[in-house]
Parts: sequence; structure tokens; C-alpha cells
Amino acid sequence: MDIKAVVLDLDGTLLNSRHQISDRNKKVILELKNRGVKIFLATGRTYTSLYPYKQELDLDTPVICYNGAKIVDSKTDKTYFEFPIHGDDVKELIKISREKGIHLNLYQDEIWYIEKSDNEETKTYIEISGLDYTEKDFDTFEDYRMTKSLFIAEHERLLEIEGLLNKKLNGSVHVTFSKPFFLEILNGDVNKGTALEKVLETEGIPKENVVAFGDGLNDYEMLDTVGIGVAMGNSLDRLKGLVKLKTLSNDDDGVAVFLERYI
Repeated sequence: MDIKAVVLDLDGTLLNSRHQISDRNKKVILELKNRGVKIFLATGRTYTSLYPYKQELDLDTPVICYNGAKIVDSKTDKTYFEFPIHGDDVKELIKISREKGIHLNLYQDEIWYIEKSDNEETKTYIEISGLDYTEKDFDTFEDYRMTKSLFIAEHERLLEIEGLLNKKLNGSVHVTFSKPFFLEILNGDVNKGTALEKVLETEGIPKENVVAFGDGLNDYEMLDTVGIGVAMGNSLDRLKGLVKLKTLSNDDDGVAVFLERYI
């Protein structure tokens, strides 16, 4: 297969459990890049949070962040696509968060908002993302449109929230898991697959000539869009059941192991 592009999720995929790009992964990616293969990042992270990894790989390609809700031109740091959650839907998310006592992150203009900071959910997210939070009363936003929202809790509790959202806001929001304890909420027309199609069309790259890697249900649409969609060995079981091709885990350099056959 003539590989023209590689698309990489970050957490649980390109990054190991220490949130680092391994030497082996970096070597393979840079070698493909030097051969003219386009390298794209597609992550649930904010642009601010993914930026150090973009710099580490010296990428100048468009970046898909917030699970496809925002695409950023990494040469200029300018947003050229953003599709936020509707304000009324965000108000419903806030209501559910308070009623169920489940932690909710809101993201707007590259700022991560929370209502309460003294909890394990906030500490966990800081460790993974490297971001600083802004504590705010969620009743005081002037504009309730959010790039993304995120519930953090035990998986069983989030499964309940997933069912509730699919019932109350069916079609208006896109609900997906990035990790067992992260339930991602996006505009109903947004996912990594639709965002990737926009990027590939702009870059003039046929999706049949693209390899993509992911580990969460939020990666499914992206993996289903491209010619070769690969699930990591550490992927959620629900994703493994949907994707034919697998590789080793993120801690076993699964990205490099799969791509080395093309070098």
C-alpha cells in the first residue's frame, strides 16, 4: 500500500503510560516524515495540551483536537474550524452533573473550567493533560457554547450517564469514551472521522492511503474512515470488537511495530 499519511491519537496510542513519545516511535515517525509521509495528530486534548508533542515531532500539519471539534493550523496556531456544543445542551450537561454528583469539565477558548477543584478527578486530569484549571461557577457564563465537555467518574457511573444523554439529547450531542473514566461530549455532528475527512480533503490525500491509530471509542470513526485503521493492544474492548487490525500496546511501541513494515 502507498502510505501518504499517518494519523495518531496521543494518550494511550502514541504516548506511553508516562505520557511520553518513546524513542522507537519517534524514530519511525520522523523517518516516514522525512520520506514525505504526512503526519497528523488527532486527539481529545486541547491545542495547548498537545502543543509540546507537535513541537517534539516538528510537525507543521493541521492538528485535530477536542476529538474533532476544533482543527488548528499548526503553522500559524490559528483555528480554521470549530464546531462547539450548543449552549442549551451544555446547560443540560451541567444540570445532570449536579444532579448525579459527577465531575464535569467544560472547555471554551482553550480554557479548562471546573466548578470544584478539591477532588481526585481534577488531580487525575492535571496529571494526564498537564493543564491548569480555571475554577468558575457554571451559572455565570455569558456564552454557554463549549468546544467540548467531559464527565470524569468510574466507568459504571459513566455508562449510566451515557444512556441518559443518548435518551435526553439524542442526536444533538456525540457521546463517546476516550478512557473508561472519561466520557467525552461533543456537538452531535462532530467526531475525529468527520474532522479527518476535512483535513485530508484540504491536503489532497486520499483516505485510502492513510493509516490511523487509536485506543478509545472516540477513535472509532477515524479508524473506520481511513484505508488502514489500527486499534492498540491496550484499546477498550468495545473498540477491539469494531476494528479488524490490531497492534501492540502503547507501552510496547505498538505504533512503531506496525509502521516498521512500511519503512
